Amino acid sequence: MKMTPRVELGLAIFLVLIFVIPIGLTIFVAGEVPYRVISGEPVKEAAQLSGISVISAQDTQWNPTGAIGGKTYVLGDISGNTVTVETQSFDSAESRDAAIRLYNVHPVGKGRPAGSLIVIGHQLVFVTPAISILLERIAPHLQKAITPWSTRETRGFSPFLFSRCPVQ
Repeated sequence: MKMTPRVELGLAIFLVLIFVIPIGLTIFVAGEVPYRVISGEPVKEAAQLSGISVISAQDTQWNPTGAIGGKTYVLGDISGNTVTVETQSFDSAESRDAAIRLYNVHPVGKGRPAGSLIVIGHQLVFVTPAISILLERIAPHLQKAITPWSTRETRGFSPFLFSRCPVQ
């Protein structure tokens, strides 16, 4: 079968678009999380605002380069639901992003713990279990704490999609 130059051009454009459109959508939808220092303890404050009790809070230190310390919280409500939330601050965006890459390298159960990794400014937040009623309740308060007023009204929000591991 002999193709005409017009058909060949159309096929070439179609093939290019098949690769360009998904890449463009990925870049557009998954915005980069800026590195900025978040004051206070956003997880503790979000829990208190949503009526969730902080059962315990302990200092913790992760091993990756650039980690400068954080907290491990056990949160609970009156129904008996609990969730463990670990936070860790980093000295630079590069250190934070390297820790995210390290987390994403391993599959769950083979060096990677089951849970959800969330980026809040200069902190990484690790939540176990990954899907929890408590996380759904504190997520809007965390979003308000980390999103500037100018973009909060223009972006949709899903408690399980905000700022999750943007670096692959």
